[in-house]
Amino acid sequence: MEIMYLAEKNRIDINLTKTLEMLASSNRYGIIDLSPEILQVAETISFYELHDRLILATAKWLGIQIVSSDGEFNKVPGIEAIWD
Repeated sequence: MEIMYLAEKNRIDINLTKTLEMLASSNRYGIIDLSPEILQVAETISFYELHDRLILATAKWLGIQIVSSDGEFNKVPGIEAIWD
């Protein structure tokens, strides 16, 4: 949803369809279903944007880093955002 939203606002140069194609052909990344457990984690996170909050909750629930240039992500306890 975040990719779709940003593409529709012309804030990124890729759309949802292309992103899904790239993910399907990659063995490094995958799509995680939004679960009740992730929603419960999201409830504990204070963040100003809903899509980002769900991304943060998913990363926290999985115990993984987030690839993002958003410096605000690193201010969330238990989150490490990386950008390469």
